[in-house]
Amino acid sequence: VGYGAVYNFLPASFPIFSREFGISLRQMGHAQSLFFISSLIFSVVGGPAISAFGLKHSAMAALAIAGIVLVVIGGAHNVAFVLLCAGLFGFSIVALVVIGSSIISGHFRERRQSVFFLTSLSDSGGSMIGPAMLGWWFVRADQFKMSWRWGYFAAAAAMAFLFVWALFMRSESMPGDSLKPGTPRGGLSIIKEVLSVSAFYVAVLLGFCHGVGQAGMISFIGQLYVSKLHIDPGHAAYLLSLNAAGILSGRLMLSWVTMHWAIPELAIIGVCAVGETASFLGTIFVPSYIAGAIMYTLAGVFVSAIGPSLNSYLGGRFSKCTSTAFSLFAGLGNVGSAVGPFLIGTIGDRMGVQRGILFAPLFTAVLSATALAWFMRDNRSMRMAGLSHPE
Repeated sequence: VGYGAVYNFLPASFPIFSREFGISLRQMGHAQSLFFISSLIFSVVGGPAISAFGLKHSAMAALAIAGIVLVVIGGAHNVAFVLLCAGLFGFSIVALVVIGSSIISGHFRERRQSVFFLTSLSDSGGSMIGPAMLGWWFVRADQFKMSWRWGYFAAAAAMAFLFVWALFMRSESMPGDSLKPGTPRGGLSIIKEVLSVSAFYVAVLLGFCHGVGQAGMISFIGQLYVSKLHIDPGHAAYLLSLNAAGILSGRLMLSWVTMHWAIPELAIIGVCAVGETASFLGTIFVPSYIAGAIMYTLAGVFVSAIGPSLNSYLGGRFSKCTSTAFSLFAGLGNVGSAVGPFLIGTIGDRMGVQRGILFAPLFTAVLSATALAWFMRDNRSMRMAGLSHPE
């Protein structure tokens, strides 16, 4: 809930940053790109660091960084501070995501698919509550004769609370990799083991396409509606909360479905990405805020399947080096999340945000096609293997 609540703070704040600092569409894209590109650095150092220091101490460090960055952004008086902090903020958030995924894979390997959906409910719940509260504060801060900045200071206080909570957690409740950097097979050999599996590259490609689409929409749907429908910053932030509400609803349904039926992750990704693409297009082209809010909520229902399914797909193939696998995946997969805002922001500055944002549904269509193609390839390989080794 904690990192989910602050995950979309930057895009939810773009209308305010535009008003206060005069931030351009390109700079908005750069901020989101820096947020996600920092995960590339984490992909190199994250796995070995988590294995060396343990999940508990790594979580405490990530929470401390997140809290400090929120305070700095809250006190910023120009866009340079926002851009400077965006990378550190992204680094801390991706660390918390990787730590959570590692804990799940360590504790619930056999039931990981349904557990990933269940635990992601708290993430999406936070993503729904956080931007909604921030948007509410943006609209009403003046009524209390206070600044919008207190929304960031309150979020930093929440990170401090989670830091204290993590301090009292038992380290044994957070199992990490069974292969350690100090063992003969540790260090670079763990990374090589992960990189030798083709499924890892499939997950990275799917994560890239998903990142371009989802991060692109999150970053600029508010700005699209501000320019097209003339809404205020509060209503722009509410869109992100509605999308998160759709994600929450979708994960509730999918957690129940996957507890009762075993459905291949790639099939879920491929089918849901079709609905995601259609919903994104509907959100972009509808003529009213209410219709757009409904479409973007529906998009969240379809988006809800992608992240947990990718984590489950990856977790099922790396039982002894989950922290390293998830760290590498978070870094390489999030390149798409960095490229999407940069691409859309750059094109939006030159050709208008409505044209730039079309790259989001374009990449989710590629996501669907790739997942379904690889799913059919795996099925064909399994059938051929069955014919080659009859019982």
